[in-house]
Amino acid sequence: MIHGEWKTATIALNGTLSAEVDIGRQYERLLIVIPTIDAAQISLQVAEKTGGIFQDLHTTDAGGNKQVITVSITGGITWEAPLGGFQFIKVKASAAQAGGARSFRLCGVRS
Repeated sequence: MIHGEWKTATIALNGTLSAEVDIGRQYERLLIVIPTIDAAQISLQVAEKTGGIFQDLHTTDAGGNKQVITVSITGGITWEAPLGGFQFIKVKASAAQAGGARSFRLCGVRS
């Protein structure tokens, strides 16, 4: 397994979406260290180029099209998510983070 550099994505106080993070190159999977958060589902948005149009990331399997998303959590975990070859990422929370800004650590992984 080959991994990239760790990057930080921050969701601002009372926010639900981080700014764009360039993880350095296209990767198959993403490691995400989720800090303690106000209860929310965490998902990813991706774009094919910097400053591009970001969209929710979905995968397709035998069961159909599924969004890449956690169950509702309060954080304190590391999550490995499929990334499908994207480089430009945003972290999205389903609920505003009223307890303060939240910094997520991201690292791309490939075979």
